[in-house]
Amino acid sequence: MVMKFEKYFRPETLEQALELLKEYGSDCKVIAGGTDVVIRLKAHALRVRAIVDISAIPELKQVTVGADQAVIGASRDLMSISRDPALRGSQWQIVAECAGHVSSTQIRNCATMGGNNCNASPSADMTPGLLISDAVVNAVGPKGKRDIPIEEFFVGPGKTVLEQGELVTSFTLPAQGEHCAAAYHKHAIRGDTDISIVCVGVRIGLDQDGTVNKARVALGAVAPTAIRVHAVEDLLVGKKLTDEVIEQAARLAEQSVKPISDQRASAEYRKEMVYVNVRNMIREAAAKIG
Repeated sequence: MVMKFEKYFRPETLEQALELLKEYGSDCKVIAGGTDVVIRLKAHALRVRAIVDISAIPELKQVTVGADQAVIGASRDLMSISRDPALRGSQWQIVAECAGHVSSTQIRNCATMGGNNCNASPSADMTPGLLISDAVVNAVGPKGKRDIPIEEFFVGPGKTVLEQGELVTSFTLPAQGEHCAAAYHKHAIRGDTDISIVCVGVRIGLDQDGTVNKARVALGAVAPTAIRVHAVEDLLVGKKLTDEVIEQAARLAEQSVKPISDQRASAEYRKEMVYVNVRNMIREAAAKIG
């Protein structure tokens, strides 16, 4: 089907993009890779006057990896994120790993960090990795700059806390601490090309004696938004990862969610896969620490 909109803009500066968002307000849509928006435009599920393509703004593509933090530009494509040697060799390697699980090679070459999260899909592959990394969403708009903890960014399917005229510029990942590692699993019928039935991210930090000093557990595709399971995190911290503790954590994760049944899986199956994959990812993350 033919896309219908009146204006297409490709600004080369952030200032130009913000002026366009101000001018057209709710009657425009931001794109970078366009892997979601173009489909919706063609299906006439989205109707706007103007398209603002931010893919030509240089600072939105930058990735900076330092000792204390990493910053990933919102329009950086997921393929380059998944292959970035600085990210893959860093304490934030899980974010690169998650990027490599998003759909097909062709999609990853176009899809962007910002788009995968701003679409606010409950099953987005990037989001669990950001949640277990305590990421911060950096946005700018009419009221200036705003830093939003990733856990506070999503408010429902397809909905975020972004206000009219705001644009996500980057994602900041803080330092994770020593003796800390993460693991991620996407459970889907056709592998990465399919939408997740359940996706699970876990980050574990250990003291020298093996006691858990940090725990992050994030789940996708089991609630209206991707979520952290704080009850499981609280259970793990202060304990050693015995088989019994890991079993308790996995069962608590299963009990903490109320997923829906849909064409991909029943609610009961999703709950069981939460149990299986939380158990496995705790073990995998801890094994990476050594």
